[in-house]
Amino acid sequence: MIILLYGEDTFRQREKLNEIIEQYQAKHQSGLDLMRFREEDLNFDKFRQKVEVVSMFDEKKLIVLENLFNKKDFQEDFFEYLKKSKLKDNQDILVVIYQSGKLPQADFKRRVSMSEEFSPLDNLALARWVKKEVDKNKVSISQGAIRKLIIYTGNDLWQISNELNKLIDYKKGQLIDEQDIDLLVKAKIDTNIFKAIDALAQRDKKTAFRLLHEHLSQGDNEIYLLSMFIYQLRTLLRLKDLTEKGTPFYNLAKQSGLHPFVVRKSAQQLKNFSLDQLKRIYQYLMKIDWELKTGQIDGPTALDLLIAEI
Repeated sequence: MIILLYGEDTFRQREKLNEIIEQYQAKHQSGLDLMRFREEDLNFDKFRQKVEVVSMFDEKKLIVLENLFNKKDFQEDFFEYLKKSKLKDNQDILVVIYQSGKLPQADFKRRVSMSEEFSPLDNLALARWVKKEVDKNKVSISQGAIRKLIIYTGNDLWQISNELNKLIDYKKGQLIDEQDIDLLVKAKIDTNIFKAIDALAQRDKKTAFRLLHEHLSQGDNEIYLLSMFIYQLRTLLRLKDLTEKGTPFYNLAKQSGLHPFVVRKSAQQLKNFSLDQLKRIYQYLMKIDWELKTGQIDGPTALDLLIAEI
């Protein structure tokens, strides 16, 4: 039997692999029929020997092959072996192929018993995932804190998991709120988003168009990109309002409740917009965001309309 795990969300993919291994170890405690080949250790002769050797125990075999598509010599021998053997239908041998990233050969899925793709989660699914992880640890988290955590980290589950561990340990059963995110989470606001907003402020639509479409070509979700824009415009609105009321720069982080990193990154952009401009852009962003989420427009069109309007 052959199971294929692949995709760009390596966190959930690794969790699934660990789950399979743990379930196997719970049933087969000798551990002698478990072999794991990491990418740097892939050796076809050792793999074939493990498949064909007669087991000393009445146990099924579990063989894990990591990133075999990255090792061409192993891949060629392995594909040839699949043609001759009945490995796909062998219920006594479980081969798990773990391939991080996109699958180089889409038709390979037909040659395995089952496959599961782990694509990056969109914002809604990501929020549910965060809530589920927090609930498992008997802690609660506000919706505002979930939104801010996602904005600070993007959809990097490795970083989100690390940040949640810090937050859960810090709060010790209490509610995680937005102030906790500002205090403990290092913001990872994408520099391209700042550059795109800078370009728009200078009416350099060509650069803004290029930067946003670079994100799309890398597989970033359009709703996520818009949420980043909305977050940054909301930040600029808050800071612009405070500065026009006479708040000194050194006090902006305290008065706004924003992370000092975000205030520093946003300071230069404040000079490029009036308060009225920011309000108009923000209202238009909210309109585009609603139309995108309700299916009235598609993602690339929404981003193009944004660039055209500013």
